[in-house]
Amino acid sequence: MSRQTGDQQEVAPDTTQTEAARGPRCEGSSEQAIAQLSARPEAGDCGLVLEHDAEGERQLIVRALPREGEAEQAPLARGLAPEACGSALELCELSGISDELGPIVLASVRGHESEMPIQVYLGWVADDRLVFAQTWYGLSSVMDHTRIGPPWVLAPFDCEGQLMLLPAGRLPEAKVEAPAAGLVAIAGQWTISEDGHATPPTEAATQDPTNCRPLIPALP
Repeated sequence: MSRQTGDQQEVAPDTTQTEAARGPRCEGSSEQAIAQLSARPEAGDCGLVLEHDAEGERQLIVRALPREGEAEQAPLARGLAPEACGSALELCELSGISDELGPIVLASVRGHESEMPIQVYLGWVADDRLVFAQTWYGLSSVMDHTRIGPPWVLAPFDCEGQLMLLPAGRLPEAKVEAPAAGLVAIAGQWTISEDGHATPPTEAATQDPTNCRPLIPALP
């Protein structure tokens, strides 16, 4: 659109692409929200939010964040945070992403020695249940007299549309050390038991992680 003014022609800026790049306008998080699970840029939605349900200890709710003007969405999933997080979740830092495979939640248990966590749990949704699995196994490495966690951990991958927990290196030592046998033994597609707990596969996966898409590139 242009406008003639004397000998000069003013051209109104095209804001269509700018508005699209900004993404959708979203409602703010509720008072119960404790973490926002960022949406993929190409998803075109507002992502998900993780809420602390005050009606129960360690009770978490995953809910879609509505667009501006829309009503609050019904919960997508519910579940208990790891016991190590404390009854009021005071011992954990929660974060995560909203992926095409569903929400991925990280619960990092705070340590007393430093800001480095002493354990990290991975959460995902199966049906309408949020479940968690421990990801740090084995001896912790030490740097400057501080424990900084193991070189290898279980990490989430998208392997041909399936969520797989596979060994992944998070410290430089992983380049010269193989993952522990115990970690390899529980790698693969985890399932949910009848009592609602995440359980490792009965047979270790032979999937090569390099053929899969890492869901959390920067492991805590």
